[in-house]
Amino acid sequence: MTPRPSPRFLVAAALSALACLQPARARAGDAEACFTASEEGQRLRDEGRLREARARFIACGGAGCPDLVQSDCAGWLSDVTARVPTLILSAQDEQGRDVADVRVTIDGAPLAARLDGKAVEVDPGEHVLRFERAGGAPVELRVVAREGEKLRRVSARLARPGAPGAGAGAPGAGAIPPREDRAAPSPASALVLPIALGGVAAGSGVAYAALGLSARADADRLRATCAPRCAEADVDAVRVKIVGANIAFGVGVAALGGAVAVLVLRGAEPGAPAAAAMHVVPLPGGAAAALGGRF
Repeated sequence: MTPRPSPRFLVAAALSALACLQPARARAGDAEACFTASEEGQRLRDEGRLREARARFIACGGAGCPDLVQSDCAGWLSDVTARVPTLILSAQDEQGRDVADVRVTIDGAPLAARLDGKAVEVDPGEHVLRFERAGGAPVELRVVAREGEKLRRVSARLARPGAPGAGAGAPGAGAIPPREDRAAPSPASALVLPIALGGVAAGSGVAYAALGLSARADADRLRATCAPRCAEADVDAVRVKIVGANIAFGVGVAALGGAVAVLVLRGAEPGAPAAAAMHVVPLPGGAAAALGGRF
């Protein structure tokens, strides 16, 4: 008759079998965690969350993971590390001096408790950086971090509340100032254009009279001395004076009309500056003048 094993022997055998199974179960659990970290890392990488993805690849590239998983995660870790953008943050006070006691957040999350000149890592994409210093107005800067961009410098100018430039960041980051109402022109400034046009008209009138009288005197002299066989050069000189007199006359008329129009129509649109333009075109034997403007 076969002897039956004692209860103590059965307990000892059960404990020995359980001890053998524990390492196998642990290894299976570790492998599953490695595969999970690998899958999560790839998903986070594709979503642009490179810093989180790098943490997963570090986990699945450890010595406790299967060799194949370790190899893949090591390659992905190297790629992601190269793609993570880095920024160098700095800030200056209202005198342009560097300050270090500045806290920076990114999209509302802490980024740097103090500015120490070291590069900080961010995920690629558009972010809002907020610079805050005790006793000063906070500054927000909007930046777009690019994959693989390293050591990009981002600086903010901080100022006391109420000081000129307070709350303004780097060029292009400040708020758009409110539109100011345009003041109505003073009576003196409203007369500048009419006076200028009147001066042009007076000057043109003087030139017209001078050139016209000179041309008439020269023509009378030629008729009395050499007509009809006068030198062509003398005749051309008289013609030039006549054309000049006609041009001066056209400019004078246009300027005078513009001055009158500005004085009459300047009240049509209160607060709007008047503008006028004259165009004089020389023509054979004279000239044509045109006046255009906005009043």
